[in-house]
Amino acid sequence: MVNLLKIALFLLVMVFSSSCRNNDEPRLTFEILEAEQSTRLTNEERSPLCSVSLKIAVATKESGSVGEKINASVAYHLFNQESVGLKGCIEQFAENYVKTYKNNMLPLYNEDRADTTKRQWYEFHYIITSTTEQTSRRTLVYLATVDYSEGHTNSVHQTIPLNFYSDTGNEITRKDIFVDGYETQLNPILQKALMERVEVNDIDELKEKGYLQTVDIYPSENIIVGDNTITFIYNPSEIASLELGTIQLVLTYAQMEKLIKPKFLKSLQ
Repeated sequence: MVNLLKIALFLLVMVFSSSCRNNDEPRLTFEILEAEQSTRLTNEERSPLCSVSLKIAVATKESGSVGEKINASVAYHLFNQESVGLKGCIEQFAENYVKTYKNNMLPLYNEDRADTTKRQWYEFHYIITSTTEQTSRRTLVYLATVDYSEGHTNSVHQTIPLNFYSDTGNEITRKDIFVDGYETQLNPILQKALMERVEVNDIDELKEKGYLQTVDIYPSENIIVGDNTITFIYNPSEIASLELGTIQLVLTYAQMEKLIKPKFLKSLQ
């Protein structure tokens, strides 16, 4: 049974709430829940290991229906669950991951056990940590960092931001923000921002430095909505060589003026 630990850490993300909500209304707060699980394939001392470590920000019961909406969205995006609450997802995911690992990998490992060079193929880990941050007067970002390895030489590292209206708990998507067909006009703006970030003058110089060698620039699905900006996050190897890591491009609403829905900009006020 996973030991689910409540850390006495509450992240207050509605500092402004006293001015726009009654004192007796729920205040949006988060606690960090942890789940740890590990198992070895065999009883041998040097047997391959699978470990899971989850440190997940969960909206507390005191957050009311707003927190429930946020928790449901997080459960869906991080754990692909719709019918299980976020707290249950954390425990269930850790247990199922190590169980599936042993069931699937043990027969294969038994065939390769004599070849010590293949031992690393069976070393697994899955780590998620998450935090929340107020990004504007009415929005917050739920930021999850996922790091996992399933026998690969390099770990897979992903940053997954989820944006919400902090007074309603409704998720903010690109469809809510941008007008139809925005990609065509946004792509050159993003490419210009990338060239400025890397300090080059054209696409050829970008490619020489390891960027856009196999893909053209595109608006990332991973964004952070701010008061005056949107940050586009590209995970390792998405638009650049793996060793260049995570790429962040920050654009102001003014730079994307014709591409942003007026209704969205009004919702930030």
